[in-house]
Amino acid sequence: MTYTERFTEAHVPLVYDYADSIGISTVDSAWVNLANYHRVILVVNVGDMVQGATLDVSIRQATTVAGAGAKAITGKAITQLTQAGGDSDSLVSIELQTEELDVTGSFDCVSVRRVIAGAAVEMSFVLYGIVSRYEPVPVTAWTEVIP
Repeated sequence: MTYTERFTEAHVPLVYDYADSIGISTVDSAWVNLANYHRVILVVNVGDMVQGATLDVSIRQATTVAGAGAKAITGKAITQLTQAGGDSDSLVSIELQTEELDVTGSFDCVSVRRVIAGAAVEMSFVLYGIVSRYEPVPVTAWTEVIP
């Protein structure tokens, strides 16, 4: 990214979940194909965690946007956050280079998995496609872009 390049010209939100208080659940986001990106970064914003809450977040891989053959990616999960450990109001990220996918097995799609146990957690996340193969990236995923 150069000094004059806008953030929105180089980073596209591929999948996201708006801030909300989320109860006990395991949910996978939509699957996205990474054919147009060399890297992605997942940014997770955690707010209040109710007493007893835990949060696990990871990036998973599949061979299609339907989630075929879905499996974990070694090393692409946060350290579990816990209310007891004082992890409320945390900001964490996971970076992934596409060559870290099982490319030999034709894995080129990713999804974000969040697992909340014990009690509710306020959280949101955005998975950004970065280092695009074709720039500028589309801005259609942004509600508004103010230069």
